[in-house]
Amino acid sequence: MKGIIFDKDGTLLNFEAFWLPVTDAVLKDLARKFCVPAAAEETAKQKIGIHGGKVGKNSVLCAGTYAQMSEIVRAVFSDFGTETAEKEMYRELCSAFEANMFRGEVVPTTPNLRELLQSLKTQGVKLFVATTDNLSITSVCLKKLGADGLFDGVFTDGAGYPPKPDPYIIERIAKEYAVPRENLLMVGDTCTDLQFARNGRIKAAYVSQENEGAVLSPSPDFLMRDLNELRSVGRNFP
Repeated sequence: MKGIIFDKDGTLLNFEAFWLPVTDAVLKDLARKFCVPAAAEETAKQKIGIHGGKVGKNSVLCAGTYAQMSEIVRAVFSDFGTETAEKEMYRELCSAFEANMFRGEVVPTTPNLRELLQSLKTQGVKLFVATTDNLSITSVCLKKLGADGLFDGVFTDGAGYPPKPDPYIIERIAKEYAVPRENLLMVGDTCTDLQFARNGRIKAAYVSQENEGAVLSPSPDFLMRDLNELRSVGRNFP
């Protein structure tokens, strides 16, 4: 039996189309709530990885967690004279993301995403999602992508287990779904995803339209420009 673990953002979902407008609104809301100037908002935006309307692939926004973003925003606002408790900032940041998720555009990374996933399932491949996003936003996005109901397991932030790159999710999948590690493939678009696969001792496929292979660390087993290449990659693992 084979299994494929997908990162959601940037792999199934066009990252910038969804997260740029959402994050912009989140930081504006937090700046108003905590009474910091626009300069604090802009500084926080840059520190979590947004520069010139683009998101760094291995930035905190793209590859990190809500807790990491919360700590960055809290530290920036502190530099501008507003002290906030760690738990309060985390709670407010999560609430702001929930409140603003409607601003994001849900665009699949490939137009035939559902057909591709159904094809893999027809071949007997078990499908999973491992994301540092939370469950409610993940569920909404998967539904809008037309991919809800196709995954055997969805693992998200805030569920009480350690996030990527800790290998906990891989170990759980291998045990609970009886998929041997040598038959598991991680499909992602960040170095966090690659490290997650290495920590869990499974193969990794890196999806990017840019020529990044030579600078990736750790190096992936497969480089793909489009998810549809999984149709051939799937025949090459284990």
